Amino acid sequence: MYKHIKSLTSLRGIAALVVVIHHFSYYGLPKIGSTLSAYTNFFTNGYLWVDFFFILSGFIMTHVYAETFCLKVNLKNYRSYLFSRFARIYPLHIFIISLFVGLEVVKLLFLNASAFTGKFNLTALVSNIFLLQAFDIKCPPLFWCNTYWNEPAWSISVEFFIYCIFPILLVVLLKNKFKTDLIIYSSTLFCILLLITFTRGNLDTIIGIPSIARCGLECILGIITYKIYHRGNYKKYFNLSFLAIIAITWIILIMHYYWHHFRNIHDWLILPAFSLLILSVSINKKSLISKFLNSQLMLYIGTISYSTYMVHWVVQELLKSFWLYKFHDVFGKEFTGYQSLTSLGVFLMIVLLAASLTYKFVEIPARNYLKSTILAKQGI
Repeated sequence: MYKHIKSLTSLRGIAALVVVIHHFSYYGLPKIGSTLSAYTNFFTNGYLWVDFFFILSGFIMTHVYAETFCLKVNLKNYRSYLFSRFARIYPLHIFIISLFVGLEVVKLLFLNASAFTGKFNLTALVSNIFLLQAFDIKCPPLFWCNTYWNEPAWSISVEFFIYCIFPILLVVLLKNKFKTDLIIYSSTLFCILLLITFTRGNLDTIIGIPSIARCGLECILGIITYKIYHRGNYKKYFNLSFLAIIAITWIILIMHYYWHHFRNIHDWLILPAFSLLILSVSINKKSLISKFLNSQLMLYIGTISYSTYMVHWVVQELLKSFWLYKFHDVFGKEFTGYQSLTSLGVFLMIVLLAASLTYKFVEIPARNYLKSTILAKQGI
């Protein structure tokens, strides 16, 4: 039985909030983004925390399933694993999609606005329902297409694909020795740099083969990071608190600056820092950083992080639609800088409240139902 690493739950919550602020500040109400960017580009670069999710996912999945798949993959343990992953991500995803469908119906019947058009077209809806929104067959893999209803859910589309091959990755990678792991980690980093350089020039890739490669390669980084954590033989050589400080400083510096040139290098450089952060806080549970991460508030924010990540885009769309209906104008168009920042605070509170509700009444009940009922019927 694996042991829960609490500090990683809190880090997941922080990552989700950074992504939420990034989306609202640069897509929901861009005036906030221009205000924040005058001081720091931390939230301009917020999309990089999705890469943190992918590395963290590889780490945690290895922590949970290493014993299950250390020797071989058979049909029984593979089915159990895949159904468990499905129960984890799909119910909330389909609930959010149903909210978007409801919003489009409201637009059509009551707001006299165009509905089921653009990225909210019916073909894209089918792709979203089947978690295929990152696999738009109408678009060549290296091009950009609007196939998303709930924009952030692109990541669970590619992540579920990686879930399907993850046990095989474990069987292959768990057998390697330390030196081989270092070679694999370095080679994977180099492959990611090539991926960034020859596709979009940054890590903000959410469609087609590049997005799948982004998730899969970073998942491998997470697996190797876990193997280093599991061995634990580095503890006598390094001060873990110092490593955590180095990782946090490294991340803040990368996030603070926006390199207009060499964006590929800029985005790529943060990946080892994410690994180092995950590694250091997983081990050192007595440091001030770990104590902060293990506080009740941070743990709760981390616990509802998946709901936070999934629900914020629909809250954003609802807000913009309500504003257009009520005031017949684009949301935030006439806001001052102070009003924009205040709206960000209000938005975050609404999102956290909505996430708490969906976690309690949708995510957990649906997951438990699938595991206790459907899995039981399948005998796995």
